[in-house]
Amino acid sequence: MAIRNKGNLSELKARMNAAKVRIDRAIFFRLSFLGEKLVNYARSISADVGYTDQTGNLRSSTGYIITKDGNVIKSDFEEVRGHVASNLDGKIVGLNHAVSIAVKHPVGYALIVVAGMNYAYAVESRGRDVLTSSEYLANEEMPKEVRKLREQIKRMKL
Repeated sequence: MAIRNKGNLSELKARMNAAKVRIDRAIFFRLSFLGEKLVNYARSISADVGYTDQTGNLRSSTGYIITKDGNVIKSDFEEVRGHVASNLDGKIVGLNHAVSIAVKHPVGYALIVVAGMNYAYAVESRGRDVLTSSEYLANEEMPKEVRKLREQIKRMKL
């Protein structure tokens, strides 16, 4: 006895595609929320714990991108001007650095938070906070966001 499909295959495909779109949207919004939270936290670190940005380049290079299958679907880098002029554009440097990391993650979603200036590590090594506290925050918040995402997907009427 053979099994026969009595349903409409195109209707099933349409429902599956609609469910995929809703899940993709939920993932995107969760990653956007977390990216905003981490970058806002990094940008708000006071100079006594963090650093004084002379040119504005280090703060401008601090931002995030969200990628899906290696393609950037969102980026957030904000221009900050310091009191010393500079030839560099920190936003562009930060975005390029994030994209260079994204190349290593060609499948699925990725949230990449960076301080893109090449001297960010040197500032951190002097005991100043550029992204370290944001990394700790990410380690706390990412599991919570994944849990919320799973609950949200379970509640969807797929």
